[in-house]
Amino acid sequence: MKFEKCEDIMTRKYLAITALLLAPWSVNATVWTINSTSSVTPAGIQSMGAYSVGTTSTSTFSPATLAWYGSANGLGVLSGSETTSSFPDHAVDNSGRIEAVLFRFDGSTILDKLTVGWPDTTAYDSDISVIRYTGAVPATGPLTGAADISGKSISGLLSNSWEFVGSYNTVGDVAEDINPSNLSSSLWLISAYSSSWGSGKGDPSSQLNNSNDYFKLTQLVGTAGGSGGGGGGGVGSVPEPTSLLLLASGMLGWRMNRKSQTIAA
Repeated sequence: MKFEKCEDIMTRKYLAITALLLAPWSVNATVWTINSTSSVTPAGIQSMGAYSVGTTSTSTFSPATLAWYGSANGLGVLSGSETTSSFPDHAVDNSGRIEAVLFRFDGSTILDKLTVGWPDTTAYDSDISVIRYTGAVPATGPLTGAADISGKSISGLLSNSWEFVGSYNTVGDVAEDINPSNLSSSLWLISAYSSSWGSGKGDPSSQLNNSNDYFKLTQLVGTAGGSGGGGGGGVGSVPEPTSLLLLASGMLGWRMNRKSQTIAA
């Protein structure tokens, strides 16, 4: 009887271990808030850069200027002949040129959500496109090769290590899910919407249009998807918890089989 009681206790212990391993593993999301009127890069983001590209197929990206408008509004972009004096409250837009912000994180990151703080929905729209880099990125130092988008067209980027993640119709002050496949990268490009990036990912095309899109970024939410400065990837396999789960399940099965054999004897 004592042996059977001990076996029951051990079985319950292994059941408890298995249940814990089967439970969802908690991942601490990081929130990056753009809450300053000066160029303060949030911790965890190595750098932020502004770019713009024309709307023709041969247009190439050129550097632009980040414009900081504080937590009430967010981050905008000035491109071409636009200046802070002539455009004191400028958004990221696709009027004439498609403007974008490039975020370089300290390591590979799953960018989950973003929030825009200034969509003028009475007169404009706030469609965005999200793109990630899938190649290797140096941990520090300047971006070179395919990782450097300057002088490259949209089609050129898509054919060389950049991937269209999706386009979305955002609403002010509401966190938008932008990466349902949990893709990761240390380089993320958030641009005003353009169908040139692709289709069939994100919101239906009926909700998107190529003009009158204006927004300012106020917040990003993401989780660590890897270490170092590597580029893209998925978050599919988690080998260590899986190995533990298989081990616990195997031990549980062995215990139960042993108990059955004891009872039968």
